[in-house]
Amino acid sequence: MELLYDLKGHMEQLQREMSELRKSIQSCMEMQMNSQNYLKVQEVHPVQGNGKNSFDRRLNKRSCCICYETQVDSFLYRCGHMCTCLKCAHELLQSSGKCPICRAPILDVVRAYLDS
Repeated sequence: MELLYDLKGHMEQLQREMSELRKSIQSCMEMQMNSQNYLKVQEVHPVQGNGKNSFDRRLNKRSCCICYETQVDSFLYRCGHMCTCLKCAHELLQSSGKCPICRAPILDVVRAYLDS
C-alpha cells in the first residue's frame, strides 16, 4: 500500500513538472513570435539612407553590457533582453543567474543570428 502512495506522489510530481515545461515552451514560442513580428515591422519600415533597418543598425553598434568588447549576439530566456555577448551571458547564467537589465532569473541563453 505504501508503494502505491509513493508511486502516486511520484506521478503527481511528474505531472507538475510536465505542466511547467508546457508553460516554458509556450512562453518560448510567444517570445519567438514577438521577435519575428518585430523584425517584420522593421523590414517594412527601412531607415532612410543606406537601406538597412534600424534594428540591424542599432544591434550592429551595441556592445555587450558586461564586457563592452563584443557585439551583443544572444538573448536571455525568459525575459528576452538582448544585452550581452554569448560568453558573458553564459557566465551570468552560471554566477548570479539574473538578467543585468531587469534582474529576472535566467533560465537559458539563446544565440541570436541576424541576417546582414
